[in-house]
Amino acid sequence: MFPNLRSAIVSIAVVGLLSVFALFAIDRNNVNRLGSYQKQALGDLQKVRSHIALRFDYAKALSALLEQNGHEASLDSVVGEFEKEQSVADLTARYLLLDEALGLLQRNLYADPAYLSYAPYFEKMYEEELALSDALLSYHTKAEYFNRQKHAFPALIVANRLEMEDLALFTLAPALKGRP
Repeated sequence: MFPNLRSAIVSIAVVGLLSVFALFAIDRNNVNRLGSYQKQALGDLQKVRSHIALRFDYAKALSALLEQNGHEASLDSVVGEFEKEQSVADLTARYLLLDEALGLLQRNLYADPAYLSYAPYFEKMYEEELALSDALLSYHTKAEYFNRQKHAFPALIVANRLEMEDLALFTLAPALKGRP
């Protein structure tokens, strides 16, 4: 196969060097690719967090207005403990609690003569919820893609080495479903 021992050693060394270079290039490609997917998803996660935070801010303002008008502040317990940087699971739970409280509150306030002063807050929260739906769809698409890519070979090796974790998904579908 080889004319002499020297050509065999040189050929084996070249093949070995090219193999190491190829492995390094594949690794770098996977690191860059996964990092890019994760960065895009986390950028969308920040947008989702911002929309949720804005909705909570409107709820706080509504709660303060209700207190001024002599109503019991039924939103204080929900909006009081909100933090924008909570985990996705905690944000989901807190958002669902707020949604439930707002639904009950709106039904109770609808017959109130001062409802017209509260209605703009409900409308702004609804607008924010629509924007949240779009941001949430974008985040879920990118997070699911990242999670799928992370579990594929050879990216799985890179993800394990870099200790990349799956991106959590929100479960807000019940709250976003069936809006007026």
